[in-house]
Amino acid sequence: MTVESQQRPVSVRAPVVSLSLLTAATVVASMALLAAVLMWQGWQAARTALLHSARETTLAMGRLIDEKVQRLLAPATVTLRYLARDPLVSQPDLVDPSQRLPVMADVLSAIPVLSAVYVGYPNGDFLLMRALRTPAARSTLDAPDGSAFLVQSIDRAGAGADRGAAWRFYDGDLKLLGERALPGYDFDARSRSWYRDALANSGVQLTAPYVFYTTRQTGVTLSARAVENDAVIGLDVDLSDLGGQLDGLKLTPGSELAIVGADGYAYAYTDLARTYRRIGNEIALTKLADLGVPALTALERSGAPLGDATGLDVNGQTWFGVAIPLKSFPGRDLRLLMAAPDSDLLAAIRSGIARQVWWTLGLVALLLFAGWFGGHRLGLSLAKLTAQAERLTRFDFGLPTQGRSPIREIRRLEEVLGEVCVTIENFLTTAQTIGSEPGLDRMLEKVLQQTVAATGCSRGAVYLMEAGGGALHRAAVATGGRAGAVEAAGGFPETLTPAAFGPGHAGIHGPAEGTGQLVLALTSRQQMPIGLLILEHPQDDSHRGDEFRAFAEKLSGALSSSIETRTLIEGQKKLLDSFILLLADAIDAKSPYTGGHCRRVPQLATMIVDRMAQETDGPYRDFRLREEERYAFHLGAWLHDCGKVTSPEHVIDKATKLEAIHNRIHEVRTRFEVLWRDAEIAHLKRVADGAELEASQARMAAERAELFDDFAFVAACNIGGEFMTDEAIARLKAVAGRTWQRHFDDRIGLSLDEERRLAGLPRDPLPVEEKLLADRPEHVAPWFGRRPPVEPGDPDNVFGFDMKLPAHQANLGEIYNLSIRRGTLSDEERFKINEHVVETYVMLKSLPWPAHLARVPEIAATHHERMDGAGYPRRLPGASLSIEERVMALADVFEALTAADRPYKPAKTLSQSLKIMAFMCREGHLDPEVFRYFLTSGLWDTYAEGFLKDEQRDDVDVAALLALLPDAQRAAPAA
Repeated sequence: MTVESQQRPVSVRAPVVSLSLLTAATVVASMALLAAVLMWQGWQAARTALLHSARETTLAMGRLIDEKVQRLLAPATVTLRYLARDPLVSQPDLVDPSQRLPVMADVLSAIPVLSAVYVGYPNGDFLLMRALRTPAARSTLDAPDGSAFLVQSIDRAGAGADRGAAWRFYDGDLKLLGERALPGYDFDARSRSWYRDALANSGVQLTAPYVFYTTRQTGVTLSARAVENDAVIGLDVDLSDLGGQLDGLKLTPGSELAIVGADGYAYAYTDLARTYRRIGNEIALTKLADLGVPALTALERSGAPLGDATGLDVNGQTWFGVAIPLKSFPGRDLRLLMAAPDSDLLAAIRSGIARQVWWTLGLVALLLFAGWFGGHRLGLSLAKLTAQAERLTRFDFGLPTQGRSPIREIRRLEEVLGEVCVTIENFLTTAQTIGSEPGLDRMLEKVLQQTVAATGCSRGAVYLMEAGGGALHRAAVATGGRAGAVEAAGGFPETLTPAAFGPGHAGIHGPAEGTGQLVLALTSRQQMPIGLLILEHPQDDSHRGDEFRAFAEKLSGALSSSIETRTLIEGQKKLLDSFILLLADAIDAKSPYTGGHCRRVPQLATMIVDRMAQETDGPYRDFRLREEERYAFHLGAWLHDCGKVTSPEHVIDKATKLEAIHNRIHEVRTRFEVLWRDAEIAHLKRVADGAELEASQARMAAERAELFDDFAFVAACNIGGEFMTDEAIARLKAVAGRTWQRHFDDRIGLSLDEERRLAGLPRDPLPVEEKLLADRPEHVAPWFGRRPPVEPGDPDNVFGFDMKLPAHQANLGEIYNLSIRRGTLSDEERFKINEHVVETYVMLKSLPWPAHLARVPEIAATHHERMDGAGYPRRLPGASLSIEERVMALADVFEALTAADRPYKPAKTLSQSLKIMAFMCREGHLDPEVFRYFLTSGLWDTYAEGFLKDEQRDDVDVAALLALLPDAQRAAPAA
């Protein structure tokens, strides 16, 4: 590391944030923070007010209930003190009470809250009068009709019928209606708390609320000792209406109220029936925890100080609660519990806020109306500007149609805002055009027009440099007004010299009078010149500053980038097309037998799909190809035989059965020549041995004639023009059985491949007799470990090929090849020919095609598939073949049938070719619909005009061909 590199400061790249994002984030964050603070403050204020209001209301409720209880107890207390001196309690035991019943009835009638008046005597006697005010009370006691009072008495010391317990029912006039003896009724008032409290303490005593056994009402008992003895008089005060009182005192419909004692019992609740429960024959109060009110239970358990509001979480819902002591029951420690749900409390607050909002809106409307006269003009202009600014926030940059304000500042603001709209709209349109317009010329015209408008110029021009740095040619002109193209181009020459890039911009005409001119160089990313942008603008303040030039340079930078990008894209596309064309020409040039095939098939296929895409009626009325789809088809058609670069030439060009690298018929002919000479040598030997000359010559002539005939037969078999019958194959094998004598070693002068095939085979000593024709072991070339992955069960077959693989890579056996029944190709060679589609698919699938060209391999490698699923290489059913792929199959067959540059077969006429194709449709090879369209559209004739010889263009009966097609929907011939 050098000293300079050590001293170089390390730059830390700071995070980059766009201005629009930062501005938006700041505004949103500020508004969110402001809203959060206001909401928090409002909530805290509302919550504080709510708690305070709830606490004050509950305190008031406690006072109200205390006052209510006091109003209930005060008359009963006075009456109790009066009765403590009544003759009813002056005796130590129960004496005839009938004289005092009117007094007791008056007390019950005068004080409605009293349910019973009773006396307990020191000896256990007991007297009680109960008011039967309701049918339910009378029904519960099974009282006679018209009963107003029940008198219960227990006389322990009496005699006769008066002894024991009895119930007597009286009407309102104290007329006896019925009497009921209660034998075995065991009640002792002396064991009751009200009796013991009165004896133990002076004054009036008050029990805790409890459930009256007889009426099942909640109440209290006031008791006091008689003045003259130990008798105790008691009054039952009914507090059951406290439940209704509590229900009416609710803060909200969902509030819960209850009076609870320190012992945990609920003495009063809005639903009075839930405050008591039956235990055997007894009636007892219900514990608050068993009341089934979670909010009140949670409040009781919270331990909050009396009088302080507290928050509660009850089953996921927020409640507010407060506990208030009740002073009406001294020594009993009773509390009023109130709990209200948060939603109910806030409902009132929301309602109040809503009312405030409406009041505020009303006040604002009133003020607006009052100020409308003075601020109408100003407000209207500002409202229009505000609306326009709001449209900008909604990405609407169109200019509004509105009048101009008479106020100077607002008018200038309108103009500036309009200029901003125009600039933004043009800038966005420019960016959209650069990103979406595929054509360079059209893109330049649009972008230049938008640049001229965005910069406020009068007109402009774009010049592009020729490839290699030549002259500059005018590519686009635009004007900011309505002038036509001729006026826009005035003063901008067609071409400029490269000197226009130099100082002073040599060769560029000056601007018109009263205007300025800005010339900006368009350069590539490598800072290489690619063109010029010339802008003519008014001589005003907005175009004299550096800001205008900086803005124009930024636009020119985007324009340069888009020009370079499209130039590169178009260059790459041209390079790809040229490379594909070069590959197709190379494949055709590789074999003179298929010359022109790779050019003619894509031209015919493209001709068909282009015509289909123009149809508005018929089976292909909905068939359309987008530009990228058509280009994918174009590439697939030109690459349909690219796999033939791997096909051996001697297989592709094989014109005879014995042809390999050369036609091996010449070797066979040499063997016949040997046998010819052997016949002559045998003749000479016979004559020398004394045989008759003429007979020997005749024998030699017969042998030679047979050789001539046999060789002619073998040569005819080699041509492959006729079908090989079983008889012909039998004769071939008979001819092959002839022998000849070889004297030279066949293991020398060989290639490595031949030596590998001969390795391990036995060597016969020379000379050796050999067959005239033979299938020798060395003729068979095994796969040597490289088996093409085309069989369905092959784990390397990842593309779904379904082809039958021959047992050997090649078989050059002479009898084997000469016995080929039809054509010149053996099974191994036919597989090698068909394998070019496999190679095409594998080669194209290995390329990184972009998404819009992803179907190129499918289009290129399916032209040998059949509609019946018997094609290759994947045996695809016709239903899975697209229209383009079916067209490719038809075009490939039609070109192959009509090709006139195949030396191994004569060119077929139009009628012959189309008839063969019609039968191929019947056999499930080609698509009948595509072939029908091909016939009726006349495209076969259009193709014939450009590519077929005159002698091939015979008359074609289209109607007869349509009749051969397999279905009944036969289209009429094209006009």
